[in-house]
Amino acid sequence: MISLRFSVLIAFIFSVSIAGAQSLDRVWLEPASPTSTQSDWYPRAIEIVEGRIVDMDDKQLRMVIQSDDDEMMLASMRVIWIELGDVTVLQAEAIEHFDENRYSECLKSLPAVLQERPPVWRQQWLTMMAANAARKSSRGKISLELVSQLDRRELPLMVLSWLPIAWDNRQSSTDEIASATDRIDDPSSATRLVAASWLLSSKERSQATEILKTLAADSSRPTIASLAQCVLWRTATPPQVKQSYQQWQDRVEALPMVLQTGPMVTIAEKLRSTGLSDASQAMAWSLELTPIHPHPTTE
Repeated sequence: MISLRFSVLIAFIFSVSIAGAQSLDRVWLEPASPTSTQSDWYPRAIEIVEGRIVDMDDKQLRMVIQSDDDEMMLASMRVIWIELGDVTVLQAEAIEHFDENRYSECLKSLPAVLQERPPVWRQQWLTMMAANAARKSSRGKISLELVSQLDRRELPLMVLSWLPIAWDNRQSSTDEIASATDRIDDPSSATRLVAASWLLSSKERSQATEILKTLAADSSRPTIASLAQCVLWRTATPPQVKQSYQQWQDRVEALPMVLQTGPMVTIAEKLRSTGLSDASQAMAWSLELTPIHPHPTTE
């Protein structure tokens, strides 16, 4: 079973209420790696930092801590989730629509939300949320278009973790197949990754597999390559699963924590379909009882 490296369950919420209810941003951070003098025997707790976010991009998070006027910088790859202290009514409603599975309403609210010009990183996250809402409301073309637009610049891992990738082997919908077929040769690596994941459960499985193998070998986009390698686990045969799943777990542990949820969903499903029910259930409980962060696939 994969160790989640934290000792308490936290209810992760991007925003608990509309603007004015809370003044400080709360940032959940992956535990820092132990130093040479520290023991790694016990799980290390997720760190929570409160303050005001100044900016975040694919490299760093800048924020002013609650008890200090000085600005601090943290590696954005450590950011697991953010609870904002200040959101507008429109942003809160869009998030609420998504949380309540009202995906069409969530998607329709995106233009108005973006017109408010929130910080760039928040625009990216809200747009990725809308990409998931589009997929879940059978608007695959819109979903892939939003991903393609987002992939024009580097994204924080917290945003990439919500790519609308198909992490399980359920049958792809007609909308997903048609939309993915149209965008399988898209210039955007992230779009090809998502499209190929949708096509793995279709007659285009062979083409999708080749696309994923190409992405997995692309050293110029290491995060996309890592995610493509994990999606390829869906193609493994039962003997391959039995032989490789422990190595898969090790590879997931090596990923930044924020990226681990989707690959864990894939492993749990492959273990279940292979007949390794105990190992599958243990991982499913990890996802259900001690989630790393909210994730569209586990809703």
